[in-house]
Amino acid sequence: MAGAETMSNNEVAQEMADLKTKYGKYCKVISHAGGTYIVDIMPCDLQDVGFKFPVPCNYPAVIPQIIIKSSTMTALDKEQLLKHLTSVADGLQGSVMINNLVEAARAWIEQKNSEKGTDATAQSGKPESKKAKNKKIKKTKQIKEDVTDEKKPSMKTAEDVISRILWDDNLPSDAFVVGYIDRFLGILEKSFTAFSWEDLASVDYNVLAVPKHRIQYFKYKDVTVWDKTQRLDNVFGSTGSKLTILDVMGKYEDELARKGLNEVANNEGEDYDDDGSDSDDDITVTIGTVSENYNADSDDDATEDSFWTDKLRPNHFIAVRITNSDVVSAVTDMQDAILEVEPRYAPCIIPGGALHVTLCVLRLDSPEQVSNASRMLQSIQSELKALISSGITLQLEGVDTFFKRVLYAKVHCEQNFLDFVDHLKLCLSQEGLEIKDAHEFVPHMTLMKTTRPVSRLMGTKNIDPSLYECFHSLEFGRQNIESIHLCSMAESRQEDGFYLTPASVNLQ
Repeated sequence: MAGAETMSNNEVAQEMADLKTKYGKYCKVISHAGGTYIVDIMPCDLQDVGFKFPVPCNYPAVIPQIIIKSSTMTALDKEQLLKHLTSVADGLQGSVMINNLVEAARAWIEQKNSEKGTDATAQSGKPESKKAKNKKIKKTKQIKEDVTDEKKPSMKTAEDVISRILWDDNLPSDAFVVGYIDRFLGILEKSFTAFSWEDLASVDYNVLAVPKHRIQYFKYKDVTVWDKTQRLDNVFGSTGSKLTILDVMGKYEDELARKGLNEVANNEGEDYDDDGSDSDDDITVTIGTVSENYNADSDDDATEDSFWTDKLRPNHFIAVRITNSDVVSAVTDMQDAILEVEPRYAPCIIPGGALHVTLCVLRLDSPEQVSNASRMLQSIQSELKALISSGITLQLEGVDTFFKRVLYAKVHCEQNFLDFVDHLKLCLSQEGLEIKDAHEFVPHMTLMKTTRPVSRLMGTKNIDPSLYECFHSLEFGRQNIESIHLCSMAESRQEDGFYLTPASVNLQ
């Protein structure tokens, strides 16, 4: 029996290697203790159809779960395809089968598309009469003649706008917003820089991209500059407005100055959150580059109006809450020691009830998007549980700073924690949710961060190193990952001091 089990395990491991070789970047395989896998395949030739296979430890004696992902297939088609693939899997039980299931799905979809094409061209059973055809031709000709005198100028396309933003150095790409149609959620808005603008066939399946025909409008900050349905083109002026994007940008900045929204002189280039906020999660921390969201001395950021600043920032995050009382106690003791030396930093301290380790930050612009994110997290609960079935423990030891303004505890972790975070982000991206920390992140637990009022009071934006240098090797303790939480960055808090949480996922 042991020999047979070893042979089966080897066959499964070889299958996983073969899948990654065949599908390349369109296949993601996550393995973990116990011999289970999660296989995610998005065949490039099937465009909007992908498959997820949570593979149990006793596979192939037991068939894998089959999850079909598509925003274009109808619910009925998904149900029929799932039924077909389950039947195929039952027939292959005892043998490795994932590639066979993908090929069976491909054949089923091709046949379905062929049937739909036949149905679309089929008539009621009677050939169209010559008289009817002539009538159609005459009517079409008349319509063309009627509109000849009212022909409108050709409008530049969405692809033209994209190329202009990408290649014109005078246009800051991160100041543009794209409005596009999501098949389930309707019109959505995301930052221009959130998308990959490569050819759809060449991008990885976990990269956010959108077909050009779904784009409805572009905005420069909060001003619409191109709108397909309204035939508005103030990027090139092709529809007769005589305005170009440079005109719009100039007028926008002039209007800001006129309304008194330009606060360069008052803010002196500072970049802080709302005064008194104890949330650090709109600070995107990256390795090897300065963060996009925490720009220490940006004159451009200082000229932005509050509307646009809020529009670009994340407003939710997913985190592991610190529940180990020993860790909370050690953090509190360290914070008390700092306040004994410099009590003016009291508003900068992160309360014990709000301590957490951020996994990723999001921009959710509507209650529907929050609800969608909550549902998605609940739907992948079993996958996340499987990923940490052997347990993940975070070791919190030592301190460091980001930009000398955020003091944090270092989080030491194993590779399985990073795999867990990567899989979480992959699932979020596949749902079209906008992750604002696209770069490699530094796991950390924020202890304190400076605010504008305190920095003005202290006469400096930086935390004095002498306040924390004696804690460089302090051991705060360990935190097991028992659950994750979708948290709001709003100022309101729960009764226990933690962030408002639209969703929590228990991983025990």
